[in-house]
Amino acid sequence: MPLISVIVPTFNAAGTIEACVTSIGRQTLSDIEIVIVDDGSTDGSGPAIDRLAAVDVRIRPLHQPNRGRTEARAAGVRAALAEWITFVDADDTLPPDALRCLYSRTSPEVDIVLGAARLLPGETRDQIPMEDFRHLAVRGEGTIGLPWGSLYRRTALPRDAFELPREISVGEDYIFWLRLVFSTARPVNTVQETVYCKGRDHSNIRWTADYAARVDHYRVDAIPREQRPHYMADITADRLTNLFTLAIHQPRSHWQYSPFYRQTMADIHQYNIALPLKKRIFLRLPARWLRRAYSLLGNLIFYLKNN
Repeated sequence: MPLISVIVPTFNAAGTIEACVTSIGRQTLSDIEIVIVDDGSTDGSGPAIDRLAAVDVRIRPLHQPNRGRTEARAAGVRAALAEWITFVDADDTLPPDALRCLYSRTSPEVDIVLGAARLLPGETRDQIPMEDFRHLAVRGEGTIGLPWGSLYRRTALPRDAFELPREISVGEDYIFWLRLVFSTARPVNTVQETVYCKGRDHSNIRWTADYAARVDHYRVDAIPREQRPHYMADITADRLTNLFTLAIHQPRSHWQYSPFYRQTMADIHQYNIALPLKKRIFLRLPARWLRRAYSLLGNLIFYLKNN
């Protein structure tokens, strides 16, 4: 039985899949299996995967009709044999010691090993209690919300971890994380080192207020209803991050009257959540160029204060 199942969802990645799989195959922790899920590729990725499998018995190719990246990951999990799983996108690579570094932090007491934890603001603990980690997860801090670069106990994944409409293809990873952290109470072990090398982002989904509202519905629904008031400040913080992105890139008329904006403002009022003056000013600026300039000025001041 392998120690780790590495799941690689693949769609039209003929130009990168060999480098990706080679980086996994050359890991210093070699007792692994590599489950490559070809999600109906049309560019020759399927035959390329089969050729790689012919020279490395640890590679298990799966071919399926195109169903989207989320379902490809789910198919990989269903096929996985190891107790621990991780995900690698087909245009990314792993540093040589990544899996050994992650696996060294596994234990019977944890279900999650978080990679590159140094990206969590102000967080240096080797182990984070789940209650603390849930607050970080709801806010989407650091590398939380990215499926790759971490280890998960396969049997701890909730049944609905990947149950989403296909059109939810950006932000779906965050929903996976929320469902996971509210299905286990065990603490999270962390790894500070870099354990993942991200390639180009090929996402072409345009983030709109309507799309943000759809994703937000699934995110909030992942939190047990009776616990939502406890996390409302964190929910609002994440909503505001998305709202500010919309405000910078879209005219005010596109988001000011949207259900997403109204729900965010209603919850701020209902739960007496403090909205700092600079954020209130930002949202009231009438022109997009003013909001962009205001944001750039804020980033410049932050940089000058910290350097």
